[in-house]
Amino acid sequence: MTKTIICPNCGRRSEGDFCRWCRYPLLGVSPPGLEEVERAAKAEAKKQARDEKRMAERQAREIARREAREAREAREKKRLEAREVRELAQREAKEAREREKLEAKEAKEREKREAKEAKERAKLQAKEAREAKRESKEAKEAEERAKLEAKEAEEREKLEAKEAREREKREAEEAKEAKEAEERVKLEAKEAKERPKLEAKEAKEAEERAKLQAKEAREAERESKEAKEAEERAKREAKEAEEREKLEAREAKEREEREAKEAKEKVELEAKEAKEAEERAKREAKEAEERERLEAREAKEREEREAKEAKEREKREAKEAKEKAKLEAKEAKEADKAKAEKTELVKEKPKRAEKAKPAEEKLERAAEPTTGVGLFKGKVTVNIAPPIDFVQLDNLKRALLEVEDLRVLVVGGVVGEGSRVLVSAEKPLPLINILRGIPVVEEVVGKGSEIEVRLKSG
Repeated sequence: MTKTIICPNCGRRSEGDFCRWCRYPLLGVSPPGLEEVERAAKAEAKKQARDEKRMAERQAREIARREAREAREAREKKRLEAREVRELAQREAKEAREREKLEAKEAKEREKREAKEAKERAKLQAKEAREAKRESKEAKEAEERAKLEAKEAEEREKLEAKEAREREKREAEEAKEAKEAEERVKLEAKEAKERPKLEAKEAKEAEERAKLQAKEAREAERESKEAKEAEERAKREAKEAEEREKLEAREAKEREEREAKEAKEKVELEAKEAKEAEERAKREAKEAEERERLEAREAKEREEREAKEAKEREKREAKEAKEKAKLEAKEAKEADKAKAEKTELVKEKPKRAEKAKPAEEKLERAAEPTTGVGLFKGKVTVNIAPPIDFVQLDNLKRALLEVEDLRVLVVGGVVGEGSRVLVSAEKPLPLINILRGIPVVEEVVGKGSEIEVRLKSG
């Protein structure tokens, strides 16, 4: 029957000439006693504590370096942002000054252009007034000419009427004389009879001529009246044109003064706004600089505070690791003391080979827990499956220390192969249910006299 031997190098059970776990040679190695197992576990625990301490110190240094680097990057970023803010403020102030100069130049050119347009408009209005005056003068001359022509027409008409009357009279007289001379004899008898008719006819003709002359006189009077009205209308229009010219010139002057005043006020307002923008940019740049200095000081203080906290945390973790190692050493010492009586069975080496099998069987019976239905008593090995989170492992150990009638003897293991926790139950305890009730435990499986446990990831 192949003997089961505990490897002095890794502390695990193995068979054959070499340890199947660490390949340590087992030739000539007798089954060790509990004292050697505990010593190996104690050495493993010390090594584990040193590894944990080095890992914690390395993590603390890495965290401190990372935090310092992040603080430097944050300060550099804030400095760049502040510089960009200053450059933006300076650029905006410069643009505001250039815009102010450009607007002032445009306002001045616009003022000159408007003054020139107003002057040209005044000249045009004066020219139109002169044209209106000239037209009024021409209208007046036309009216006088119309009056003169009307007077000449009236006189010519009167003369022609007079000449017509004289000619008619003369022709009538000549006709009458001729007729009288020709028919004096014939008509002498009839004259007395026809004279009233002839006189009536002549009177009627004279009345018609008088009516015609009266009508012509009325027409001449009407034309004279219309010429007079045209003259008065021309005078009135000339006066209105002169007044309109004066009014437009005054309005143009007032509009020019108002536009010049508005342009001046606009330039002053724009200059004031540009000045305020420049002051605001300076103020914002100053505030950004103050804020940058304050943030740099805060970042420096935060960096110093974080470095101090990291140093204190490192000291605290080192102290805790040291206390943990002391506690584990103390627990291992107590376990050694508790097993002192059991190790007497393997004190004599010459008899160890002969009594290897009975001693091994006795050792296995001492190490194996008394199990009932889910109950464990005596020493029980709790195997922790990798990967191992040492913080969670420490929390598991603390939780087991709080269980009544249960002692934690050894916490050890090999890097990359998991850890083991050796506990001792003074009376039957439902260890599987107790382990399942611990918050850091994810999975629990009972395998004979041992318990396989998987911890939750941190």
